[in-house]
Amino acid sequence: MPLDVAYSLEIEDFIDADKAYEFYWSGLITNKKAFVCPGDSCKAQVTCANIDEETQNMRVVPHFRIYGEHGEKCEIFNKIPLKILDLVGGEGNGEKKSVELSVVDSFILVRPSSYYEIRDKNTNSNGNDLKKKINYKSKNLTYDLMQNGFISSVYSVRTIVSRYLRYYADKSIDNRLVNISGKSVPYASFFKLIWEQDLESLPENSLIYYGWAYVDRYEKGYKVKFKKGLKDKSGVVLPVSFFISNDLIEKYPIKKLVTKRIASISIMSKPTAFVFIYGKPKLKKSATTSKEYINFSLYNLDMVDVNTDSPMPKKIKIN
Repeated sequence: MPLDVAYSLEIEDFIDADKAYEFYWSGLITNKKAFVCPGDSCKAQVTCANIDEETQNMRVVPHFRIYGEHGEKCEIFNKIPLKILDLVGGEGNGEKKSVELSVVDSFILVRPSSYYEIRDKNTNSNGNDLKKKINYKSKNLTYDLMQNGFISSVYSVRTIVSRYLRYYADKSIDNRLVNISGKSVPYASFFKLIWEQDLESLPENSLIYYGWAYVDRYEKGYKVKFKKGLKDKSGVVLPVSFFISNDLIEKYPIKKLVTKRIASISIMSKPTAFVFIYGKPKLKKSATTSKEYINFSLYNLDMVDVNTDSPMPKKIKIN
């Protein structure tokens, strides 16, 4: 049985691998081995593999791996549904399921203000009292996930990419949907490679656009310009770009990850990155030169992901 959720000994709460990754890079989690099985009264140790990895590809998608022995009552050991999955069941309708069983992931464009808050810990802060923490876990299965977000709620392009790769690898991609603002679309059609398409032929709704791009450092931030452009009405290929400001980086809770990735790319002899951005490309005109170009408006760093290498499967169909 795949392990979609684990209990974090550091934040004393149940968490999925995607959120563990974000908490690690925000500094709330420091030890990728400080997890235990979410099963009833189970003390089996768990590691969250790859949460300390900067880049994303098929080999480094964050996931939980058990390396301890399960308790006799543990649902994982007995191959029965976890109690915790019943308790995180949705917003009063009982329909919520685990990441593994969920057909639809909800892509929320703004994180709740409490996302990075953690509950008051009832045990000592040195993290050594495992027995107390396990007992606390077992007695608090009715915790409120509304504070930190449901397991299949997704708040970043980075996590959408991670799940896309996971679903592609387990061959469930054709059955997976992502919901944005009440509208569900197939995962497979939610990604669009930038490759000299006609701008006017692109979908009206926002998608995740991706491709290789140049990354240049400026005093006020980073300019990201895709290697390939999009065509205007007359068939002229126009450059496609967006800007990541220093202010936007400074406000971002996971700035450590973003800064490390993009800074290391910008100082390369050929500063190129594989970039994903959620939005809709729009035609613009320069106020100084009157030249036309295509721009993405970036209001939140959750809406972009910058990688040193392409994480996309080589056999993927180009949309």
